[in-house]
Amino acid sequence: MSSAKETPRQKMIGMMYLVLTCLLALNVSKEVLEGFVTINESIENTNANFAANTKIMMEAMDEALKNGRNEVKPYYEKSKQTVLLSQKTFDYVGELKNKVKQYTENKIGADTMKLGNIERLDDFDKPTFLLIGPDETKPKTGLYSAKELLQTMNKYSTELGRMIEEMKDKAGTKLPEKDYLVLKEKLKLFTPNDNYKDKEGKPVSWEFKNFYNMPLAAVVTNLSKIQSDIKSIEAGMISTFAGASGKLSLPMNLYSARIVPVSQYIQSGTPFTADVFLTASSSHFTDENIQFILGDVDTSNGKLAPGAVSLPVNAGNGKISLPTSAAGHKDLRGWIKLKDGNGIDKYYRYETEYVVANAAVAISAEKMNVMYVGVDNPLSVSAAGVAPTNLVVSVSGCGGTLVNNGNGKYVARVSGTGSCVVTVLAKTPGGLKQQGPSQIFRSKKLPNPPYRVAGKSTYGNLEITTSIAKTIGGFGLDNSGFDFATTSKVAEFTMSVATNGKLGLDYKCYNGQLSAGALEELQKVKKGSKIYFENIKIQVGSEIREGGMVKILVK
Repeated sequence: MSSAKETPRQKMIGMMYLVLTCLLALNVSKEVLEGFVTINESIENTNANFAANTKIMMEAMDEALKNGRNEVKPYYEKSKQTVLLSQKTFDYVGELKNKVKQYTENKIGADTMKLGNIERLDDFDKPTFLLIGPDETKPKTGLYSAKELLQTMNKYSTELGRMIEEMKDKAGTKLPEKDYLVLKEKLKLFTPNDNYKDKEGKPVSWEFKNFYNMPLAAVVTNLSKIQSDIKSIEAGMISTFAGASGKLSLPMNLYSARIVPVSQYIQSGTPFTADVFLTASSSHFTDENIQFILGDVDTSNGKLAPGAVSLPVNAGNGKISLPTSAAGHKDLRGWIKLKDGNGIDKYYRYETEYVVANAAVAISAEKMNVMYVGVDNPLSVSAAGVAPTNLVVSVSGCGGTLVNNGNGKYVARVSGTGSCVVTVLAKTPGGLKQQGPSQIFRSKKLPNPPYRVAGKSTYGNLEITTSIAKTIGGFGLDNSGFDFATTSKVAEFTMSVATNGKLGLDYKCYNGQLSAGALEELQKVKKGSKIYFENIKIQVGSEIREGGMVKILVK
């Protein structure tokens, strides 16, 4: 048995249906991609701050050694080992980040380009293929893979963990119990684990969770975050070792004011919080010998400028908490006033910037990038920093309604064609607040599926053998390629047979089944006969549509 050649029109219709049913609702907006770029830049700036702090602490310990502080030496040696191992791991992640950019952008020099200058920020496929491989259930191993990254991170945390275990109770490098536990917790939080599950509750790997089907912008930002975690661990360990070695008498010219925000990317309405501190800061600082100032001060007399405030001090750190409203870049500056051993006030200036961003919201149709009339359209809705139970989701236009199935899952139904709008609000102490811009979905009628007869799908003509023709018992629709559960069926049609150029009677048939007369007529077909299915009426939901004719040539 052979198949008849399809006409160009038939091929076009088939291809259009295939494309229509395979499109996914995964449109990453330009604003979201730009948000990743902003976050990445902020993280890289934070990494530079961590590096500067570590450099100052290392120089302070080196200076203490030169001044005869021999008890500092074992801690200084451990600090150098920490810096060496951290830099090696940091550089590896940086090399992987550059490789991902180069591979995805496929342009000379892309590995050294800033993320904001990359064109293919929304590319999901290439980063996934490079890091995960072609089969997400079996992540690839080897060079430039997520698996290799996981192994490198595990090695880093294992070696540092072994170091602090050896130092904990050893004479000369003893660590206070509290500091030891803090470092252990930092390493535990950094170490990758597979405690993740997908939307269906099935366990997924760390590699899959962090890098599978992620756009380039998100992948690069994730890698920058890992680099930031490395620098944070390095800074924490160096600071702990310096403190454990005794009260370092740091020369005053080595003091430097620093500010480290908890986050440099926050949503509008979320407080901006940060720690302002001096490197080698002491928990013995009090309001009598140190003052953290937000704003300007006259350093000649200590008088605060209008609008400037003195910050509360906690464990040697000044604490900032500012309300946020309008989105955009914000500048922040101030002073730290320290009373030295001679009772003279010394002033150290600090400044930083942070970004306030509007709330990000994600709404995706789970099966297609449109909503169809008359069927359940599953939606997943999430908003950064907002629990699903605190979301209020609505749909307007096209007679749309929503059913909340819990955990961010909704079912949308539309009764008309055109455009409908989905809006997401969050319950806040100040009332309902919109989360990002409303999103527009197209509403369409369900497309007609292909016919199914004699075990084959078709939109028009078929060729079958005589023996198969005599076994035809029905004429229906092929809904197998459609993602939605529908009630589409052939409500009625007529069948006729032409033999030797003579057209026989029309047999009226209903509900996809051949009538007794039609079945009897099929037993008379022979080679060269033509079977016609005409006057076809298709029922899609409650709608009755006219269908096109099907002609079958008996070979």
